[in-house]
Amino acid sequence: MNKDHAASLYAVLELAPGAGLRDVQNAYLRLRRLYADQSIVLEPLEEEFTADRRREILAEVEAAYQKLLVVLHAETPKAEALLPDDGAAGTGPDETPAMVFGGLALRKIRERLNIDLNEISRELKLRLELLRSIEEERFEALPEETYLKSHLRSYARYLGLKPEKIVEDYLGRYRARAKK
Repeated sequence: MNKDHAASLYAVLELAPGAGLRDVQNAYLRLRRLYADQSIVLEPLEEEFTADRRREILAEVEAAYQKLLVVLHAETPKAEALLPDDGAAGTGPDETPAMVFGGLALRKIRERLNIDLNEISRELKLRLELLRSIEEERFEALPEETYLKSHLRSYARYLGLKPEKIVEDYLGRYRARAKK
């Protein structure tokens, strides 16, 4: 996809070219709400934004969103490529590398994706200290397991990782530490 075409897709979503995946998703949701049939925002402008015109706009928004998703997912590094080579990945019984997600691996992935912990804290509405405790594996500072599961799922989704795998691996480490 050339830059002009990509720029036009971003423009449909009312974003600057090069916006990240999270921005694209948020813009898409915002525009869907804005141009919905029951939108009270556009009600006073009904003559300008008829039902047919809104459907056209929503179709453009949908098409732009789908195309940008393909591009952004292709550009997003896979978690396997982001894992550090400093012990964050273990070895399975068949001697092939098995990914184990602990706090260090999550931090390294976040840093390689160039995402600030403050940004995650704001977006997910989680305390910064909680996120630091997760990354530093300060298990004594973490909430009980039920709440921790929810926080880990949110964090994993934000990083584009599989929440089930993150929760399973991290809680395994959490439980092992609790037994000591």
